[in-house]
Amino acid sequence: MFTDNRKRFTDSLKETFTLILVLTVLSSFLISSSCNSDGNSSLDPELVQRLEQILFENMEEFGIPGALVGVWIPGEGNLIIEQGVSDIDTDEAIEKNDHVRIGSVTKSFTVTVILQLVGEGKISLDDPLSKFFPEIENSEATVRDLANMRSGIFNYTEDIDFILLLIEDLLRKWAPQELVDVADRNAPYFPLDGGWHYSNTNTVILGMIIEQVTGNFVGDEIQKRIINPLGLSGTIYPVSPDIPSPFSRGYLELPIGFTDVTLSDPSSSAGSGAMISRLQDLRKWGEALGTGSLINKKLQQERIDSLTSIVFKPCQDNDPEREPRSCPEYNKYGIGIGELNGWIGHTGEGIGYTLLVMFEPQNGSVVVIIMNRSGIRNSSDMGVHIPTKVFEEYADILNSSNEMLLK
Repeated sequence: MFTDNRKRFTDSLKETFTLILVLTVLSSFLISSSCNSDGNSSLDPELVQRLEQILFENMEEFGIPGALVGVWIPGEGNLIIEQGVSDIDTDEAIEKNDHVRIGSVTKSFTVTVILQLVGEGKISLDDPLSKFFPEIENSEATVRDLANMRSGIFNYTEDIDFILLLIEDLLRKWAPQELVDVADRNAPYFPLDGGWHYSNTNTVILGMIIEQVTGNFVGDEIQKRIINPLGLSGTIYPVSPDIPSPFSRGYLELPIGFTDVTLSDPSSSAGSGAMISRLQDLRKWGEALGTGSLINKKLQQERIDSLTSIVFKPCQDNDPEREPRSCPEYNKYGIGIGELNGWIGHTGEGIGYTLLVMFEPQNGSVVVIIMNRSGIRNSSDMGVHIPTKVFEEYADILNSSNEMLLK
């Protein structure tokens, strides 16, 4: 029975990827449970109602089983929303302490460690990749190019053969070099200084550089340099498919319906997306990332100054034989950090989960949005990162409120 279900699941995925030319699983369910908002919220009730309504409407439109939202505004209050379920089979409610896979938010951790190593004089942002791994394509790209997604190195998760291997065995162990090898069998998107294309390969390589320079596992360096200093007690860089309890299950949605993909081996994303965290920890991380509290002031300013406008739809690709690809939606992107509507942080999508962590530099506000569903139901979902969509609607409201306070 299990074999038949896996075959049906795999066959459906193959048909879906062929039909709508989607090369990544990392790119109607009625919301029936009640909303549970944090009782300590002192935000204006009208604002709370508007924020809740935006979330509910998007959850119903896109079939999101469960969502967690945190909004923290210094001097005004906070709001925690726990909406929907963490398990569609048991209808267990999703809760703010649930652990989830954070996908590409991991990149902001990995690049922060890189910047710490730069601050310690152990590497330079201008070091070429060839200094560490001369055999990789576009090896004259610098550490900076890797961190700001301008290396041109192919994104291994856009390789259809890799995706099919991944979905056939989500528990398979992958060495980082295997992921890079997948990228290397594809032509680069462009030569150096040729454009911007978001690539998971870049951050996998940066994780490998961390390991080469320190002699330690990248997860141990993140633990020592970020998780421990910030007291992120619910955050780990896992080495197995297990998730600490309590956790929300993660779902992949395809035309055949929901598939539980909670258990997947983190090695398939390595330094680009392996980590697990929870709502309150991500608030702390949003503040640390936005203020640069774990790197020196000069490097934080360099990080902020690196934010430049990008074209994400489609991403730059000089190969006319490849289908154009949409990349994560940012107004600007820099050294392991993005900007949306004036807020800075990072978005994430992994197997079964999507999320976003954003910090407002003027008043220190933080927004975290977590959803336990990835994938697509139909072509109308193509290119929609739902936490980003919700956040942009939030930002329109919160930015307007902030402008009124500054007057």
